[in-house]
Amino acid sequence: MDKEIAKQKDWSTLSAIDYYNIHNWGSGYFTVNEKGNLTVQPYGETGPRIDIMDVVDEIRDKKLSFPCVVRFQDILRSRVELLIRTFEKHIKEMNYGGAYFGVYPIKVNQMREVVEEILDAGAFGHLGLEAGSKGELLSVLAYNTDLEALTICNGFKDEEYVRLALLGRKLDRKVIVVIEKLSELPELLRLAEEMKVEPHIGLRARLSTKGAGKWTSSSGDSAKFGLTVPEIIQATDLLKSLGKMECLKLFHFHAGSQLTDMRVIKEAMNEGARMYAKLCKMGFPVEYFDVGGGLGVDYEGANSTSQSSMNYTMDEYIADLIYNLQQICKDEEVPEPHIVSESGRAVTAHHSCIIIPVFGSIQLGHDYADILGKSDHSQIVTEMRKIFQNLSDANIQESYHDANAKKEDALAAFRLGILDLEERAKVEALYWQICRKILELRGSRKKKAAKETSHLKELLADQYLANFSVFQSAPDHWAFGQLFPLVPLHRLNENPSRRGTLVDITCDSDGKIAKFIDAVAPKNTLWLHDLKPGEPYYIGLFMLGAYQDIMGDMHNLFGRVNEVHVFCDDEDPEDFYLEEVIPGDSISDVLVRLQYFPSELAKSVKRAIDEKIKTGAIKPKEGVTLTDFYEQILKSYTYLVHR
Repeated sequence: MDKEIAKQKDWSTLSAIDYYNIHNWGSGYFTVNEKGNLTVQPYGETGPRIDIMDVVDEIRDKKLSFPCVVRFQDILRSRVELLIRTFEKHIKEMNYGGAYFGVYPIKVNQMREVVEEILDAGAFGHLGLEAGSKGELLSVLAYNTDLEALTICNGFKDEEYVRLALLGRKLDRKVIVVIEKLSELPELLRLAEEMKVEPHIGLRARLSTKGAGKWTSSSGDSAKFGLTVPEIIQATDLLKSLGKMECLKLFHFHAGSQLTDMRVIKEAMNEGARMYAKLCKMGFPVEYFDVGGGLGVDYEGANSTSQSSMNYTMDEYIADLIYNLQQICKDEEVPEPHIVSESGRAVTAHHSCIIIPVFGSIQLGHDYADILGKSDHSQIVTEMRKIFQNLSDANIQESYHDANAKKEDALAAFRLGILDLEERAKVEALYWQICRKILELRGSRKKKAAKETSHLKELLADQYLANFSVFQSAPDHWAFGQLFPLVPLHRLNENPSRRGTLVDITCDSDGKIAKFIDAVAPKNTLWLHDLKPGEPYYIGLFMLGAYQDIMGDMHNLFGRVNEVHVFCDDEDPEDFYLEEVIPGDSISDVLVRLQYFPSELAKSVKRAIDEKIKTGAIKPKEGVTLTDFYEQILKSYTYLVHR
C-alpha cells in the first residue's frame, strides 16, 4: 500500500485511519472526523469528541506559541479507571481471595497535575503512589493521604530516605519500605526501633526470568535491584531472629519495563508466585504481592513483540496474572494475597501529545528548472542530459550506473579545475532528476526493482522542518529508538503526496524522526501533505505521557514547551475547555539554570551598544531600540516564533 499512497484516487478519511494506523495505536481514543481532522474521544464513541484543530485554534486565540504540549486529562482518568475496574472485574469473576491495590510510580511522570489527576481518578480503588528517591517520597507523603492506599518505597535508600518512610508510618499511612539490597534491612530495623514505630517491610526478589523488550536489563540475574534467593533467606533469618516476622508485608519483583511478550510475563509471574508461596509456608504473613511495572503500551499498534509494541492486551495481562497466582496459591495451599501493580506507562502514555508546526521542507533534487534550462558547455553535462532523456523502465539499472559514473567524473573534473561551478551544478541537478525519475518508474513497475536503487526512497524523501526539539519532547526516540505515532492533525481527507521525514530545529544531525510506526514493520519515511504557501501545517506526536516530560533535556537551550490541559465538557459547543495553561520556558529561564544571569547579560550588551553610540557608529535612538530588543528576546519563548 505504501508506495501507492501518492496516487491513490479513492483516498478518504478511512484511508488515513488505515495508513497512519490510528485505531490500533490509539486504543479507541483517536479517530478522524468528516472534516479530515484528527479527533479525541476520551470515553469512547458514545462520549464527547474533541476536534484537535479546535484545540489548536483555541491555543492560538490565547496567543500561545507552538510547539505546545496538550494533555487530555480525561484520557488519563479513563486509563486509571480502566486499570482498576479490569482488575476488579477479573477478581470477582474468578472469586479471587484478595483485592487490588495499584500504585502509580511517579517517576513515569512526576508533573503535579498528572499525579493529582491520577489520585483523584483512582480514589474509588484506593490507588496509591510509588517513590524511588527522597525527592519523590517528599511529594508522595504530601499527596498520598488515603489511609487505605499504599505508599511503596523503592530504590536505594540512605538514612534520610528511611526516616521519611517511617515518618509516613507515624502518620498511620501504609508505607512499605522495599528492601533492594540486604544492608538496607538492619538499617531500617534500627531506625524503626529508634523512632518507636513498626515498619512495614517488602522484599524485592531478583528473578532469574529475564524480561522482553528494550529494557530487559532491569530484570534477570544481573539486574541492578533486588535480592538473590540466598539473600532473601538471610533477610528472613534476620527477621525471625529479631521476632519481626509480622513486619514482612509485601513480596515484590519486577520483570522489566514495557514488556512486549506475554510468554515472559507468565514465566516471571509463575516464578514470583512460587517464591511468595514459599515465604508464606515459612510462616511469614505476607499480605501483598507486588508484580511491579511492565504492563506495556502498543505504540505501533502492531500487536507484536517489537520493542515499541506488545502481543497482549491489558485485559489478557490482568486475567492471566490473577489466574496464575490463584492456581499456585491453591497448589501450595497458601492465602491469596492482595495484588499490587506499578503500572505507570499504561496509565499515562496515551494522554499527552505535542502539537508541532511545520514551517518548511528540504526537497533534494526538486525544482532545478532554472539551472537545467541553461545551455550546456561541457561534454559531461551533455552526456548526463542524454542519460536523463533516454531513461525508461527498460534501462533503470544501466542508467543509474551511468549517472553515478558521470557524477564521479564531474567531481574529479571540478577538483582539477576543468569543470566550473555552474556546469557542476547542472550535472548534480540532472543526477537528482534521474534519481527521482527512477523512483517514479520503480513505483509503477510490477516486477521487483534492483536493490541498488531501493535506497532512493529514503534518500529523496523530503525533510519536513518542524518547530520542536526531539531531545526535549521525545528523548526516548533519540536515545533508544522508541517509536511514537506521528500524524497530521488535519487534511486527512486529502491524499498525502510527499514522502518525508521530520527534522527538528536543533543544531544536531540526530535531531530528527526518520523511523515511523506501521501495522506490519517500522518504515523509514511517512507520507505527508504538500505544504501550501501561507497556510500552517500541524502534525502531532502522540503517546508521550510516560517518561518524556521529565527526561527531556535542554539541547541548544530549547526548554520546556508551552502546555495546556484539555477537559471534556458536553455543554460546550466544541465539547471541551482549556482548564489550565502552563507557559513554557523563556530564554531567561533556561539561561539562569546554567548560571547565566539575564540582568548581567543585558548590562554587558548595553555597555557595548553605548560604546558604539559614543563613537557615532550607532544613533542614540537606535541604541535604545537595540537594547530593548535584546531584553525583549531574553523574555521570549525558546522556540521559533512564526507570526
